[in-house]
Amino acid sequence: MSKFYDLFAKELRSKRDKWKKRYHSLPNTLEKFLREEFNKFWKPVNLKDYERNPKEFNILAVDSSYQAESLKNGGIFYAVRALGISKDKEYRDLIVDFDYADGPVHNVTHFLQRKMEYLELKVAADAISDGFNGTILIDGSIYGRISHLIEESPMSNDRGFFIEHYKEVMRLFKLAKENEVVLVGISKESRSRFFRDFLVKNLVSLDEIRGDVSLNEVFHLLSLALDQKRKAIKMLDSLKRQYENIGLLDEVLKELLTPRPDYQLIDKFAQQPGYTIPLLLGPSARWLRGIEQIEKDPEGYIESHFPTLFSDPNFVSYAKVILKNIPDLPSIISMHVLPDVNDSPLRIDIPAFCLGDDVKLKEIGWPEPFTGTLDQIFEIIATGYGGLEFYNIWLWKVDREVKFHRHEFDELYFSKFKEAIEVEINARGHRRVRFL
Repeated sequence: MSKFYDLFAKELRSKRDKWKKRYHSLPNTLEKFLREEFNKFWKPVNLKDYERNPKEFNILAVDSSYQAESLKNGGIFYAVRALGISKDKEYRDLIVDFDYADGPVHNVTHFLQRKMEYLELKVAADAISDGFNGTILIDGSIYGRISHLIEESPMSNDRGFFIEHYKEVMRLFKLAKENEVVLVGISKESRSRFFRDFLVKNLVSLDEIRGDVSLNEVFHLLSLALDQKRKAIKMLDSLKRQYENIGLLDEVLKELLTPRPDYQLIDKFAQQPGYTIPLLLGPSARWLRGIEQIEKDPEGYIESHFPTLFSDPNFVSYAKVILKNIPDLPSIISMHVLPDVNDSPLRIDIPAFCLGDDVKLKEIGWPEPFTGTLDQIFEIIATGYGGLEFYNIWLWKVDREVKFHRHEFDELYFSKFKEAIEVEINARGHRRVRFL
């Protein structure tokens, strides 16, 4: 028996009921309203109706992986690789480097995750340049790839990486649009809350939810709740003093301040396989302010977000060329698809232009319903779904091929790195460190 089991048992006894309530419950007074709203925008579907022969599709599946070692001199050696597999061809890319990083470990983790996404975008763009003209499946959220604030990297010799990242984003979108290639991001464990936010925004049109407070004031309160929490709490206190009846705005604010993912609503309310209404997504309030600054004063943006590189006039000129295209980023259509009630939902992202809508990211505030047809997307999701173990057969295959095993990294990459620098080095503290 573990020497800590007695302590765990004590924790379990004291917190069991609290955990159970936290797992299952929503704010009590909002639950019935959210359930009604959920049912309006939840679309039951039998995905088997969309299944076809996988050979009918022209699919390129893209995924990536990485390994890293933290060294006793404070440096970091890392390798990142991406792979795209289609019916008859593979596309590969790899980055290996040694560098020093600013700040805490999670800065490095964030950088390496963005590096993986960068290589996936690059592999996808290279495939289209090579003539691929079908559907590209990317493991992960496409929205997540374009919603990061562009700022200086923590790596001392790769400060401008995020400029390169967005350069590759724009190259892929341009090639996909010109060649009518459909890009689909599939996430298995998304923590997003865009559907919950959409439902809450619909709720506040009800008199019993907002009381005597005007709709404009309520929308302002909701915006503050998602962007500036302290100001939202202050505004609610002000509304309480101003109005005798503020309905259930207390509960609404409590819900928005809770980082509850869409998964919980789907898990609680969905009774059969289906999907959430597809929504056009816009930027976060913070990212929108960044886009507006880029439009008005690109050099000022570079000065404030790239403090080290701003002294290099060549970098500033180059970065301005890349940044000028940021306001043209497309909106992303997002939804959750539940293929089986015993499974977790899949988050599906598609750039709006791939489905015939040229709306830009910056033109969308709160999520808006997308009304176009999605049959071709459902056919791919249904055909690729392989049950609880294999949420997508094409992405499962590429994941297996690209996965970076630790022994491979140690015995080949790290070993050759040590030979290359001709110094006998060990991992920090003679132990391996993974940035996960």
